[in-house]
Amino acid sequence: MILRVFKFIRFNSTPSQPERLLGGYLFALAFYQIVIYLWPSGPPFMLDPRGGIPVLLINHFSFDNKIIFQVEWITTTWLIVLAAMLFFYGKFLKTYLVSEAVMAAPTAYYVGVLAVHHGGNFGLELKDLLLTVCLFTLFSLVPIAYAAKRLRDRRKRRE
Repeated sequence: MILRVFKFIRFNSTPSQPERLLGGYLFALAFYQIVIYLWPSGPPFMLDPRGGIPVLLINHFSFDNKIIFQVEWITTTWLIVLAAMLFFYGKFLKTYLVSEAVMAAPTAYYVGVLAVHHGGNFGLELKDLLLTVCLFTLFSLVPIAYAAKRLRDRRKRRE
């Protein structure tokens, strides 16, 4: 079954330079996530680029840290897989775009809550909000915008 799926995907194509650039950028982001998640005393929450995921899982679904830890590693692994597909083959750009939007949505929600409620129960300061916004921009908004631009460029070339 899996072989039939991969039969239709041509993996022998060489990726274009922009896809290699995006794939390399995603590898760097995945490496950053790995460093954060392997932090000796646990990941520093304010440096977590996917900080909205634990907030969502704790506040809305009452999951414990054991589940959150696994979800964080799943998102990192998925990012590595997509980075490899983009870097080595130039494939799955749309899949990356949708995946990143889904993984970024909890953090976007979290940033909105922090901005509107001025930290709320978290007691965060303006510098913490700015750091979260910077990480969200670097980890989600920049790659999403770049992937969307690449898809638009591909569509224009086909026309």
